[in-house]
Amino acid sequence: MTPQPFGALDSTARLNPLVLTTGRFSPGEAARFCAAQTDDIHRKIGEAELLYYRGDIAAASHQFADLSDLEDFSGSVASLLCRSVCALADGNVHTLLDNYNSVKLLRGILPADDPLRKMTDMYLLYFNILTLNIREIHFPQFGVNAFSVPASLKPMAFYIYAHYLMEIGDVGRAIGMAEGALIFAEKPCTITEINLCLLISSGYMLRAAWDKAEYYFRHAWELAAPDGLLMPFAEHRRMLFGMLEKCLRYEQPSAYKQIQELANSYHKHWVFVHNALTGETITDSLTGIEYNVAKLAKTGMANQEIADFLGITVNSVRAHLRHIFNKLNIESRKELAFHVI
Repeated sequence: MTPQPFGALDSTARLNPLVLTTGRFSPGEAARFCAAQTDDIHRKIGEAELLYYRGDIAAASHQFADLSDLEDFSGSVASLLCRSVCALADGNVHTLLDNYNSVKLLRGILPADDPLRKMTDMYLLYFNILTLNIREIHFPQFGVNAFSVPASLKPMAFYIYAHYLMEIGDVGRAIGMAEGALIFAEKPCTITEINLCLLISSGYMLRAAWDKAEYYFRHAWELAAPDGLLMPFAEHRRMLFGMLEKCLRYEQPSAYKQIQELANSYHKHWVFVHNALTGETITDSLTGIEYNVAKLAKTGMANQEIADFLGITVNSVRAHLRHIFNKLNIESRKELAFHVI
């Protein structure tokens, strides 16, 4: 078999518009992979994705906006959904809903058995999971579609599948699904592999399997660091229970600071969008460290365990909890469930 040239997409490229997200490139080669795309639309989409994953939301949004009037269906879907994700990261509910609803309209003109419709369903589900707008998710049908998408999309499909299971509390199946996707995915699948590792890490944290959680987090960082792919860590921050602090705060202080800034901005805007879509009252008033203390306290960890995990003193944990309770006007850890997700 003749090997494909670097950056080449397979015969399912028509169904695979997110060039970088689902692309096969090794760590450190993201920019070269995008530049190697011979199709102009694919190249521009890949470059815009890279801007997003590196945390340059404004530049990514601008580039995706330039791709909004494409005649190519899958390219249009990719541009609209990526603009929605950028709008989520920027807290722009109006732009987010306009683009999201445009994708739903495009989906509606396709026959139910069209592979493009299945691809579109997958990306709509991904967006709804990002915003935790669970009411919009029609999961049983997606569960069928996840097994029928092209091979190049399967790792992302199973990441979405596993993410949904995690959000509804089926942690064991979520871990199994994500670990299975890692085992069977054609390598490299760098960005999806990063997302899978972060999801597995969060699952093991929920199971209090801290060593396994740290292993998968560090593997995700090894894949992301050479290309500066910081946004996946910002997107998953609420699920990682302080693993950023444990692994990067002292070992990679510059990267940690960048991720924290991205994560704080993303979380603030995410809360605004999530509450607007769902009518819930999740808080955005906590600092990064307060949020992590609250998440860990919510799981039932004792103050000393939280201190050991985050590398701070137990007195600092107590002080953070006092500030958290005052900000949220609550009196017990059980009440954190209504404000921290």
